[in-house]
Amino acid sequence: MQPDLDLLILGGGCAGLSLGDRLAEQPATPGRTMIVEARPAYANDRTWCFWRVEPHRYEGLVARSWAAMSIRSADREVAVTCPRTPYQMLESAAFYDAVQARIAASAAVRLQLGTRVLGAPRRCEAGWAVETNAGRLTSRHLIDTRPPAAPRPGDAVLWQSFLGQEVRCEAPVFDPASVQLMHFATAPKGAVLFRYVLPFSRHEALVETTVFGPRPMVAAEFAALQKAAVAEMCGSAAVQIRRVESGILPMGLTRLEPRKGSDHCRAGVMSGGAAMVGALPGFQPIQSWATAAAARIAGGGAPRGHRPDPLVQRTMDRLFLQVVRRHPERAPEMFTRLFGDTDPARTIRFLSDRGSIADCAAVAQEADGARW
Repeated sequence: MQPDLDLLILGGGCAGLSLGDRLAEQPATPGRTMIVEARPAYANDRTWCFWRVEPHRYEGLVARSWAAMSIRSADREVAVTCPRTPYQMLESAAFYDAVQARIAASAAVRLQLGTRVLGAPRRCEAGWAVETNAGRLTSRHLIDTRPPAAPRPGDAVLWQSFLGQEVRCEAPVFDPASVQLMHFATAPKGAVLFRYVLPFSRHEALVETTVFGPRPMVAAEFAALQKAAVAEMCGSAAVQIRRVESGILPMGLTRLEPRKGSDHCRAGVMSGGAAMVGALPGFQPIQSWATAAAARIAGGGAPRGHRPDPLVQRTMDRLFLQVVRRHPERAPEMFTRLFGDTDPARTIRFLSDRGSIADCAAVAQEADGARW
């Protein structure tokens, strides 16, 4: 039995589109790769930020870039400059538009919006069978990039829950030259809370409240904390909220879905290989995976999920997560020491999954000093 497709990608979020973007450039049998996405249309629902530790594919889509940032606890504030590795912001709307245009111009890949998957994929003679609201699809290979229906306590060591608002303040209260990377504030019991501000001008910024905790939190649970953050910055000045974004990201998944064969894999933030330590969603790890996966597919191989981080990196990540879970009150000191008492370039490489053994050793030394 001949399958409908050579490759079916479930989910057209960051991971699914990033792989489709690369496959669209490769010669292939027309229409034999498909991405199915439940959303009928894309919206500007995410802001991805990362340090530019190396040239990347989406340089032309970067909306903002900063060479300075600050980290603040109750006892200390650290100012960091990073002109060689600026902190960059990419809006999801620009990413979605650019990738959709490249896929639309390619005969190799199709993107099918408004297509919901009905039930779990099943083995069949052709490979995999997937029931959707648009009909049944069969494929030789399957990549599932979808998040679970609902994050569950216990599925990760920690959860990063966030609520952000793009605001315009009547008063000139923001410093457009510097990102407030982590400004720690009073947190719910057993959790860590910090404010994260991406300033666009003296009057405009993305203001976000982030919570690291043992359970995922929906935005409504800390909406009052976000309101207080905006009020603290803007005082009595009039504030206009232009856009809202929220999300829940795992940090150290403990329950991973087993691979179902060489022709099946999971990818994306919820797959166990693309969530990063610290304040960063995993845009960079997803891009690294997409590049490697596209190269493997082009060479006739089967797709694979995210490559495990080096042992030293995994050990450091696990140690960090366990300490923050058991002793959340230590997190502010840990991060201010990492940026204030270590060469910031080392810390940035480490948090960007580009750290050398020497970088990890330097971070470990500060970890020891902060009583990890």
